Order: sequence, then C-alpha cells, then structure tokens
Amino acid sequence: MSKQLTILFWGFIYGEVIGYISSALSGTEFSVVSSGLTAMIVGFIAINALSFFVKTPKTNK
Repeated sequence: MSKQLTILFWGFIYGEVIGYISSALSGTEFSVVSSGLTAMIVGFIAINALSFFVKTPKTNK
C-alpha cells in the first residue's frame, strides 16, 4: 500500500513540473489539477503493469 501511495505522490509532483514546463514552452494555460492527476494515473497504471510482467525469480534450494 505504501508503494502505491509513494507512486501517486511522486507522480503528482513530476506531473506538476512537466506540466508547468510544457505549458510555458507551448504558451498554453497551466492547469494544476489536470497535469497532476494525469501523471498520477499514468504512473499508477505503469507501475502496476510493470510489476505484473516482472516477477522475482524463484530460487531452487
């Protein structure tokens, strides 16, 4: 659970930074909520999809 919350937190922070920079470069209006939530959702899906495909190998003893 803490892994998911960490991903959501940092996704929001990175989304704000990337959204601010991209809006400044393109000359569009910066939306705090949409850029943060979009990055949170994409990060959440990406991490869960990655953990679904990458499994820890089992060792034979």
